[in-house]
Amino acid sequence: MKYCINCGEQIADDAEVCTNCGVNQTISLEGSYDERAENEKYCVECGTLITKQAEICPDCGVRQPSVQGSTDSDKIAAGVLALLLGGLGAHKFYQGNMKLGVLYLCFFWTGIPAVLGLVEGILMLIADDTEYEEKYADGSLLGR
Repeated sequence: MKYCINCGEQIADDAEVCTNCGVNQTISLEGSYDERAENEKYCVECGTLITKQAEICPDCGVRQPSVQGSTDSDKIAAGVLALLLGGLGAHKFYQGNMKLGVLYLCFFWTGIPAVLGLVEGILMLIADDTEYEEKYADGSLLGR
């Protein structure tokens, strides 16, 4: 196993792109990981040091992948949707899980999706950001 030249995450020996941060491993980066400021990242294509908020690299013009995942507002929005409209599956649609959203919608009249939505909303809102990303962000039923 080797380590990513950008984030230091352990990756496969033959990996060309880091699965954690998305940086191309076949390029050389400006400086080292230690020289990068807190609000900087490397371009996934050319390795240029750019700001973390940059969606497109100013040097090569390549769109940067979102490596941060959901934000805190996503967690709150999904939790509130689950509490208020969980019986209709609104939080599942918001999280991109269309299959479960339709299932909740089909069975809303039973009340079971409303109870599940209430429980999921509470679990999402009390979870910290990393737990939310790991368990609930993909819209799975009661977390993974």
